[in-house]
Amino acid sequence: MQASGQQLFTRNESLTLKALCIIIVIMHNYLHMRGYADENEFQFYAERAAHMWQLLLHPTPSLPLHIISFSPPYCLIGFLFISGYGLVKRYEQVNQSFDRRQFIGRHYVKLLRLVVLPMMVAFLTYKVLRGHLPLKWFDSLLELLLLGNLQWNASIYPFVYWYLGMAMQLYVLYALVLRRPKGHYGLWHQLLLIVLVVGCGVLQMCCEPTGMTIKWLRVNLVGWVGPFVLGMVTARHLDHIKLSLWQWGSIALVSGALMIASSGHYYAWIWGWLPATIFAVSCIKALPCLQWRPIVWLGSISAMIYVIHPIVRAVSLHYKHPNHPVADLVIYMVVSIILAAGYAWLLRRLPGKPHH
Repeated sequence: MQASGQQLFTRNESLTLKALCIIIVIMHNYLHMRGYADENEFQFYAERAAHMWQLLLHPTPSLPLHIISFSPPYCLIGFLFISGYGLVKRYEQVNQSFDRRQFIGRHYVKLLRLVVLPMMVAFLTYKVLRGHLPLKWFDSLLELLLLGNLQWNASIYPFVYWYLGMAMQLYVLYALVLRRPKGHYGLWHQLLLIVLVVGCGVLQMCCEPTGMTIKWLRVNLVGWVGPFVLGMVTARHLDHIKLSLWQWGSIALVSGALMIASSGHYYAWIWGWLPATIFAVSCIKALPCLQWRPIVWLGSISAMIYVIHPIVRAVSLHYKHPNHPVADLVIYMVVSIILAAGYAWLLRRLPGKPHH
């Protein structure tokens, strides 16, 4: 992300948000498979939301782990907001040339370069531990090419690589539709963004909460375009906002309460990305102490952590200790971060490094 004269979100703040999001995401991806609270990420089950409310009303020492296990839909929005924000900052400078095909090709290669080796190792690890591949050969190939999301009955278990296919869809949408030549963002373009976000939300509202249609939409860009567009709008029109720490803290409290309330009803859950995004941004702005150097560093390797941790998770769950879930969790996270740091080092030394 390039710096500008006025910028709501600095590079360190962006990396801090990525770090906090990736920590919660990888914890969730382990905890919910150890029996903690099931989430409503792609489909909405009222009983899961009710169960989470019961856990909140009758807290136990394990409540924080239940909350993390339940919260991934509200963490991925951080990555999407930063992605939309960063694209505007990088590709919408005055008089900047922009080639759509080159943009799409470069980002596709960048994602493939990031994920090919970890995904192949993850599949191999799964076969060694389980005795068979997690997907059929054709489905595995589609997932490797970041096209698996497009299948009607797309498999998102046991790995997390669906997100990269969805992110690629957003890159294509940005290049073909959302970025306008020479920065001409008139009234009609603002209406286009509103229609896009509202239309995707209404389309989800028309679906059966536990049906295959809502799952397919939320494995693809329809379920996640909101925070991505909000990041773009923020970079274009809201970068001049300057609030005090107390004001950001107040916004965080209100948006956090709305985020929690949105988790209990299907229609509110669909729009829960909005208070969740505002909560994430305002927390980072209200707590500059979070920009601790190790946290910023974690944010810089968050993509590597994301693609590496499924391998560590498969091994950790296979050899888990039934009576020490917290110790297993800590070991799993430490090993994931160490391997991700090594993978980041390897990527920096491979030929053909794409431009960011």
